[in-house]
Amino acid sequence: MAESNKIIFENASFGRVSIDRSAVVTFPHGLPGFERFRVYGIVEAEEEHPFMRLLSLEEPRLGFVLVDPTLVWPDYDPAINPEDMAGLDVSRAEQLSLYALVTLSERTEDVTVNLKGPVCINTDSMLAKQMILVDDRYHTRHRLVAAGRDR
Repeated sequence: MAESNKIIFENASFGRVSIDRSAVVTFPHGLPGFERFRVYGIVEAEEEHPFMRLLSLEEPRLGFVLVDPTLVWPDYDPAINPEDMAGLDVSRAEQLSLYALVTLSERTEDVTVNLKGPVCINTDSMLAKQMILVDDRYHTRHRLVAAGRDR
């Protein structure tokens, strides 16, 4: 019998979640502060675009919100050292996708995006790592609403 192309897991906020196996991403060293949890599913819902959910397959209460930072800040161009890419097996720029973690708030004007710590994903192997940039142009709390007004 053919192996299912779907993975089903439980999430405390969203209940039963079904994703394609191709949407499973592995952080070999976890995310900073969450090193024990290494396997996540990327969930895209049309009504939440351009945001995506990064939900742990190992801990039902753990999840994050991602956004492609270039959709909000078109000039976003972080200086990532080749040494930081070690372990992701990236050999071509086309293999790399960058995302930023979003911190939600009850007040829309307080929603922030972490441009200092982009999440880099090798889209071929689905290996990922959150980088911590040594780049003074970016910080951990860029206000999303302010970015929309500046455009």
